[in-house]
Amino acid sequence: MRLKIIMLMTALLILTGCSSFREIDVSEDGETRRITTEDTNEIDIPAQPENIVLFRTIDAGNAALLGFDVSGVNAGLKNNSTVEEEFGSEVTYLEPGDIDSLKEINPDLIVTYSPDEHFEAYMEIAPTIRITYSSGIMSPFNPRAYLTQLYYLGVILNKEQEANKIGDEWEAETTVLKRELYEQVEDRQALVAVEHEDGYVMYNEYMSYGTEAVYDVLGFQMDSNAKDNLKDSLFDVKQPADFREFEADYMFVNVENTNNPALQEEFAEVLGIPSDHVILLNSEDYITNDLISVREQTEYIVNKINEAGE
Repeated sequence: MRLKIIMLMTALLILTGCSSFREIDVSEDGETRRITTEDTNEIDIPAQPENIVLFRTIDAGNAALLGFDVSGVNAGLKNNSTVEEEFGSEVTYLEPGDIDSLKEINPDLIVTYSPDEHFEAYMEIAPTIRITYSSGIMSPFNPRAYLTQLYYLGVILNKEQEANKIGDEWEAETTVLKRELYEQVEDRQALVAVEHEDGYVMYNEYMSYGTEAVYDVLGFQMDSNAKDNLKDSLFDVKQPADFREFEADYMFVNVENTNNPALQEEFAEVLGIPSDHVILLNSEDYITNDLISVREQTEYIVNKINEAGE
């Protein structure tokens, strides 16, 4: 059920739009900032929020990257290593719409996804900002949606310059990460899938579950038939045999159990590739596409690819 919720949330995170995130005013005492967003329009928020709740899975890691503690995050991140390492046991895991638990935290700022059916209820507790997951036509990081989201959070947390600097430095860092590969993969094709209770769902670029690391950072290509399939059948549940119609040199599969040689063999036979080219990813760690996670995901994938080439 939780995977279904996360997939639904991710489905809502593929819309595009222009960015209007910016500060437009600061109160005379400096304690309140007024910002405008593409969804929430103008809103007054604390200049230095101290009790932040983040319902979007991407925002927790990015908040840590910008130097902020977080009081509450989406319950879907309960076993995520980035959240555990950055916030430890201090953070509260919240199911979306759990108003009673949210009131116990008493947040001074809430950031959630758009659309969110609980938005009005959240607004009664604290200033709440909805964000559409988009590359943002006016974003300085278009088309990298995951960097645009860092920029948006930077505007919200009064760390816009820091977010811009981190994003600018990331391009140089990706070059370093790619150099760790024994063999470059820009001419190789890859598919990314996520385990579902009834099969597997194929994911497009900039949709979390390692897609940023695979397609953007490392430069893998996607088979044209797979691209066409995603246009027509995004989030259709497939069986391993259904992937036979696609070309791939590598297959990345997000699963709960990464020690499953039989699954590797099954996908390898279907795609006609070596079994060590089927790389199983821990879905709990790969659901997020914050910059901390993308970096760690890339390092893991690089190591696995290099091991396959030895």
